[in-house]
Amino acid sequence: MTPWTPPASAIFYGALLLTLAFASLCFGGISRLRLLILPATSAPSPTLNLSLPPLLFAITTLALTAWFSPPLLPGVALTIGFLLCTLSGTKPTELWGIFRFRPFPDIRFSLHTMLTLFLPILFFLLLSSGLFLLFGLPLEPQPAMTRFLEARDTKTLLPFLTYALLIAPIWEEVFFRGTLFSWLAHRMPITQAQWLSALAFGAVHMHAPTLIPLTFFGAALAGVYRTKNSLIPSILLHSLFNANTCILILLARPPLP
Repeated sequence: MTPWTPPASAIFYGALLLTLAFASLCFGGISRLRLLILPATSAPSPTLNLSLPPLLFAITTLALTAWFSPPLLPGVALTIGFLLCTLSGTKPTELWGIFRFRPFPDIRFSLHTMLTLFLPILFFLLLSSGLFLLFGLPLEPQPAMTRFLEARDTKTLLPFLTYALLIAPIWEEVFFRGTLFSWLAHRMPITQAQWLSALAFGAVHMHAPTLIPLTFFGAALAGVYRTKNSLIPSILLHSLFNANTCILILLARPPLP
């Protein structure tokens, strides 16, 4: 069997990404991470004032949908988000900061933050994978990722990319940051609200090897929403992160046997 080596384009992109990520950490990245991940107890945050039963019903509905009918998840999550905001008497556009969009500053901030998060997330991914190997647990990619690795035609790639770059960032930010985190922030300290909502975000992907890095990413996304008081930067960051992951996979994936 001929040994496979990554193409030059993958090596170049990976080297460029690592260089930019390291530079981003060195030049303001550490303080940015601290601000996003470890907020002060008195840090202001969007909040959703709602009783417990509606939220428990919403989480149960979302969990059942994720388990039995994943394709319906985006529509169900968006509907739940709007309904809970309506029940609380809050306008979704105000809570989620939809109209506080500043294109160039938001894109620049999201790109810089994506580069800042890349190395920490890579570290947690390698740590999690190492733990699975250490304890002899199966280390397999998500089924959707397997299909993406095997896809070679536009008909298969386009739906996956549309979901990863557009649909998933919108519905996941609306529910996990705009709804769940906002509700938790009304009832507990900000740090606990961030990490609890982030844990739910990691768990909904139903892939144990990536639970740790996705939880860290979810906490950072909540920090972006908290500091910017708008879901737009967190949606952009989420989309850029997914786009970067897809580029790496497309460049580095081995040929089909």
